[in-house]
Amino acid sequence: MATMSWMTATVRGLLIVAYFVVATVWLPDKITRLEFIEESSRVVRDVVVSGVWFVALAVGIWVLRRAQRRGLI
Repeated sequence: MATMSWMTATVRGLLIVAYFVVATVWLPDKITRLEFIEESSRVVRDVVVSGVWFVALAVGIWVLRRAQRRGLI
């Protein structure tokens, strides 16, 4: 098993945090502000934004798991 330098580990950690912040905080907020979403009913807005959040979270977890299996993290 290869060792990882502190710099590499820090960069990878920051990239992981950046992904989750962008995908689960910024993106759903941005979608909430789209005109056709703002004009939709509350239920449609909630379902769309929750769906985007869930998919982004699931993709992030799936990618982390694959990276772990490959020994990248």
